[in-house]
Amino acid sequence: MMKLCLPVVAVLLALSAAGCSSPDTSGLKAIVGARLIAAPDRQPIEYSVVVIENGKFREVGPQATVPVPKGAELTRGIGMTIEPVPGGGPIEPGRPADLVLNGATQRVMRDGQWVR
Repeated sequence: MMKLCLPVVAVLLALSAAGCSSPDTSGLKAIVGARLIAAPDRQPIEYSVVVIENGKFREVGPQATVPVPKGAELTRGIGMTIEPVPGGGPIEPGRPADLVLNGATQRVMRDGQWVR
């Protein structure tokens, strides 16, 4: 039980600390706490952090090792899954930030911008 609680507590602390910062103007975004399926042939990462800057993935990985940048526009991903767009490449640093965020609703990001 403790193993599941620690990532949730860390997400809440990161989100509450980020809520005190001014709005992002640099295009820096972070999706925090979602299950990440970076590519069909890779193991999912539970409680991930995906950092996007200037339309590209900057950092991708487990919440325990990828910090949430100060001032980033945050998207809460707890209970959601991040996957590559159909026909797109893997979610990894340096690649265009194209992804699908599935949860109660579906959001689509292209080149670091939410389009749906």
